[in-house]
Amino acid sequence: MDHQEKIAVVVGAGIAGASICLALNKRNIKTILLDSDTGPAKHASGNPIGVVYPFLTKHKTTESEFSLAAFQYFLSIWDKFHLKNLVPHADGIFFLMDTKESYDRYSNAIISNQIQNHTAKESIEPFSGSPSLFFPEGKSVSPVDLTKQILTLSNPLTKYSCKLLSWKEEDNESKVLCQTSEGEIECDYLFLTQGYQFANDPHLEWLPLRKVRGQIVKIPEQKQTNTYGILYGDYITAAIDGYQVLGATFDEFKLEEEPRPEESESMWKELLTRLPNLSSLWEPQNPRLFATRVSYRTQSQDRHPIVGKLPNISKLDLSVKYQNLLRNADKKMNIPYYESVGILNGLGSRGLTHALYSAEILVSSMLEETSPISETTFKSLKPDRFLIRMWKRDQLT
Repeated sequence: MDHQEKIAVVVGAGIAGASICLALNKRNIKTILLDSDTGPAKHASGNPIGVVYPFLTKHKTTESEFSLAAFQYFLSIWDKFHLKNLVPHADGIFFLMDTKESYDRYSNAIISNQIQNHTAKESIEPFSGSPSLFFPEGKSVSPVDLTKQILTLSNPLTKYSCKLLSWKEEDNESKVLCQTSEGEIECDYLFLTQGYQFANDPHLEWLPLRKVRGQIVKIPEQKQTNTYGILYGDYITAAIDGYQVLGATFDEFKLEEEPRPEESESMWKELLTRLPNLSSLWEPQNPRLFATRVSYRTQSQDRHPIVGKLPNISKLDLSVKYQNLLRNADKKMNIPYYESVGILNGLGSRGLTHALYSAEILVSSMLEETSPISETTFKSLKPDRFLIRMWKRDQLT
């Protein structure tokens, strides 16, 4: 296969779309990046500061295995392209283990996941005096600058203020025809990463993706200050360019775009309560006056990313019921796919940590390369996991 003759269209210019562009650039595939907004990183990736660290579980699971691998992959890209010199950031993340339950979970996570000290270690967070997990290479980072730098490295042809209106695989399944607000594009691969805008694509209606509202507060750097991020349910980042971010609320039901002053106040009070030794010397502040930003994440039903070829449910054989297959173990559910269409979505609040690795997994699978992860872990990411669950519950019609 001559990858240099191939063309890929990527929809969505957040951290997920940028990460796919980087994976495609690595393979010398010409890439066209579409976004309906006026530029990159306008939605969740547009938050002023975010945090990068792996998600851990008490016992080793596919979820923690994937997240640890994604964190290590992020660090490899960070080092390879010298992003520490290009992206505003601060190293070090503390995750408080200040309850019996959290200590039990995370202290055991180090053992069960065989985590080395350079990745995470038990430590005492200085301001709270609480047991914590410390991630030395975890980061408070600018998502906007990170996304833009990845796009600079990828160098796709960008079409902003350009909306994907519809798409279809051609009859021989070797090409995809995309109708955009600027005209028609024929491509060899289509990658869908458009976050919560998935709802506008009829091919994705069956996916259990949910738009989630988050609110953060941008506060001036305080004196004294933490030089690392601290997570305690909410989080406070290290300062970048004189500001810190306090976040973040979570709401999957009420999705209004206007900031809620009471949420800013609640996060501020929680910070003062949980980290009194940090805030004791601060001047009195009115959190309702701080700059506030509302953004939306897209979350899957099981809160795990959706990564893989997109199933074509219009060709799914629904005549075979799951109970029949239980009685005949030789039968398998034959899931048809759009061979040239992949999806990366549902990154939720962990997009900065998981996007680059998810993109590498997706692109390698689309090009039928050797997978960088185990088959078991890949199955936990693929979109067809939801089809199988629906099939078992006889919810497919």
